[in-house]
Amino acid sequence: MMGGRNLDNRVEIACPIYDESVKKEILDTLDICWNDNVKAREICSEQLNLYVKQDDSPIRSQFVTYDYYKNQL
Repeated sequence: MMGGRNLDNRVEIACPIYDESVKKEILDTLDICWNDNVKAREICSEQLNLYVKQDDSPIRSQFVTYDYYKNQL
């Protein structure tokens, strides 16, 4: 299957975040991602990448994240 999500052959790491400002920035970015309803997908039990149905005004996390960091400057 071309273009499928790599769910089986991947490496993930974790590390503690001690700096509170960095922690807030990461949590803000994750909140933006959770609210995406334009490019968001859910992976069902058959591992299909289904788009999340858009009921509210569109929120595209890539654009919102860009604006978030642009406003940090």
